[in-house]
Amino acid sequence: MPHQNRRSPRDLLLAIALASFAILFFQIAVTRVLSVVLWYHWAFLSVSLAMLGLGAPGVWFALRRPSVALLPWTLVLGGLAVPASVVAILAITLHLGRVDFGGLGPWAVVLCMACVLVPMLLLGAAVCILLLEAKGAEVGRLYGADLLGASVAAAAVMPVLSTLPTPQACALLGLLPVFAAWRTGLRGWLAAAAALLIVGVTVVDGPLKVRRSKLYYEAIDMYERWTPTARLTFFDTKAALEVIAPGAGAAVAHTWGRGSKAPHVTAEQFWMEQDGTAGTPITRFDGDTSDMGEFDFLLFDVTAAGYQVRPPRRVAIIGGGGGRDVLTALRCGAADIDVAEFNAGVVETVSTRFKEFSGDIYHAPGVHAHVSEGRSFLTRSPGDYDLIQISLIDSWAATAAGAYTLAENNLYTVEAFRLYYEKLSPDGLLSTSRWRAGVFGLEGDRLVLLSQAALRAAGVERPEEHLLVIGADTVCNVLMSKRPFTAAERARAAEVCEQRGFDGMYPDAPDAAAPGRVATLLRDGPGEAAARGIQLTPPTDDRPFFFQSLPIFGRFDLGFARAQGINEEGVATLQLLMLVVAAFTLALFFAPFALMRFLPRAPEFWRGSSYFAAIGFAFMLIEIPWLQRFVLYLGHPSVAAAVVIGALLLGAGAGSLRSGRLGVGGLQRLWPVVPVVLGVLNVVMGWLFEVTLGASEAVRVVVTVVLLLPCGFLLGHFFPLGMLRFGDAAKAWFWALNGACGVLAGVSSLALAMAFGFEAVAWGGVLAYAIAGLLLRPGRA
Repeated sequence: MPHQNRRSPRDLLLAIALASFAILFFQIAVTRVLSVVLWYHWAFLSVSLAMLGLGAPGVWFALRRPSVALLPWTLVLGGLAVPASVVAILAITLHLGRVDFGGLGPWAVVLCMACVLVPMLLLGAAVCILLLEAKGAEVGRLYGADLLGASVAAAAVMPVLSTLPTPQACALLGLLPVFAAWRTGLRGWLAAAAALLIVGVTVVDGPLKVRRSKLYYEAIDMYERWTPTARLTFFDTKAALEVIAPGAGAAVAHTWGRGSKAPHVTAEQFWMEQDGTAGTPITRFDGDTSDMGEFDFLLFDVTAAGYQVRPPRRVAIIGGGGGRDVLTALRCGAADIDVAEFNAGVVETVSTRFKEFSGDIYHAPGVHAHVSEGRSFLTRSPGDYDLIQISLIDSWAATAAGAYTLAENNLYTVEAFRLYYEKLSPDGLLSTSRWRAGVFGLEGDRLVLLSQAALRAAGVERPEEHLLVIGADTVCNVLMSKRPFTAAERARAAEVCEQRGFDGMYPDAPDAAAPGRVATLLRDGPGEAAARGIQLTPPTDDRPFFFQSLPIFGRFDLGFARAQGINEEGVATLQLLMLVVAAFTLALFFAPFALMRFLPRAPEFWRGSSYFAAIGFAFMLIEIPWLQRFVLYLGHPSVAAAVVIGALLLGAGAGSLRSGRLGVGGLQRLWPVVPVVLGVLNVVMGWLFEVTLGASEAVRVVVTVVLLLPCGFLLGHFFPLGMLRFGDAAKAWFWALNGACGVLAGVSSLALAMAFGFEAVAWGGVLAYAIAGLLLRPGRA
């Protein structure tokens, strides 16, 4: 049983800070675990439900005020539930997984969601109990500690996940609520037993080991490395082939888009997988670039077509992976090769553990490795590239910035392709490869239209003269030239297609009366696809959703979405998620009508409810779009999550702690400053990014903090002073309503951004804060 000793105010502040730290850290880290075993859109669903679980205790406590004696129990049980949830998720995915491209069945997904929800409910209950115990100005101090704990968690995620495997980091996280439980009255021996159990689960080999990823059981020996961006696994392709087809012998050398005339060549290769879905080979290479005839098989991959149409000297490769594209560049005679690899763990592992096997490919003669998001790197690069290669860069991984924040989104926008165009030499080529068939088959068509739009944006009057499209197997390669292709180069492209067994997709028909598919697409644009309910409009930085080709507010069933591909199924999932969360939020909002006699009839109850609903919507409608926009600016989703969320919450925590000095009257007078500041920043943000994007990462982080810290400080006054303004009697209800509306805003903000853009969504947040300011003023219920 808990001790009955009196808890000090310092203990309560520490408890809420540790609980908040655990909530935010778990919310981000568990997304990484789920991204390995589920498709990214389901990972997003889990985080949304977890946020709902955080606000749900407010509903319970609005109906029946909790005893403070529950506090240590909710903390210790929440601490134990954190590692238990990860163990349960891995067990569920191991035993209930299907062996097909769809991954887990629906019941397994539901069980995984429940696993995430349990610790959030318990820790959310602890936070709610602490806030309910606070009186008057104490609310500001506790809420400030709550936000400061969350801000520290946001800053800690990257370094911790860079040091510890993510499942182990999640498990050890449970120690923080257990410590808080001890500080708030739990007997020492109970706290010690809980801590030992958590440590035991962490160190024992087995419970936290991934044995099944999205698509397959991991039945062979492999090297595993967790990073903040992805779980990397490395295995011998020959060993994998023996499991799939015993006695098959050596594995065929890997190609993405294999030409029909490709020779049957075997190669020693390891396979590197990111989050169990996006893979790339590491090919044995002795490091000798003087004789690379053994790699002629690479020329039969359609991703290498650009090297053969117009041989380059200076090359930029976006997404180095296991080094396959670097080998292609070396084989084709490139002498100066810049390689931008997004994941530092990839470069480090290939260059250390697989150094001898790979020939230290990232440090081969003429190769310069850069750990950076590709677009961020190119912005800082002097350019003058004869060829920029972007071949099938995707991970299908939910990042720490949110599951629909695919790191690759910003590579495939009109503004990005204009940047690539500007960084080409006068004779330069952009070679971009995407899927043209299968579950990602819409990507090729969208890539063609994107290339055409970027050329037009760059002032090219006849974009079709600057494009070649070549296909093989399920892949197409769109070649975009700085200058028009000559007749000799088009003839050379046709010759390469004949030699390698590629398909010449554009230009593919001399008869204008019977143009081919790509020619028709370039002539007619995305209109024909739109008539079929498919959205192929070129993405922009404000709406960078290249991989989602169904309109978020369109009408289609799940079967149609699945037929279009995994990403389109994600759009359908988001639609379902919005409906579920909307129903839950509306139920909470209208619950007072059914529960009138149970809820406290505080003065101005409905005005206060509207106020807390408004600030719940407002904060998320600001945070989510700005977070997405800063992903491009800071160059890494995980860095953006840490800096943006950390700066906003740190500022908000400081504002909450300071709110008692300003008082309700002060905020009632000064609230118009908030929407004005937010609106100005929303307007100038794009210009500021353009001016400073080429600066070092440290400078960009400082700029971000300087911009967002004062905004967070202003926003941090609204919640505690709202509690003071509308009284203590309905605090639990206000907490629940604020949380539920925040979740609804978080989900709907992504849908609205898909339809209208991030900047427009942020303006919705500005408007919501203006409405909250008006509601805060003196008035009648």
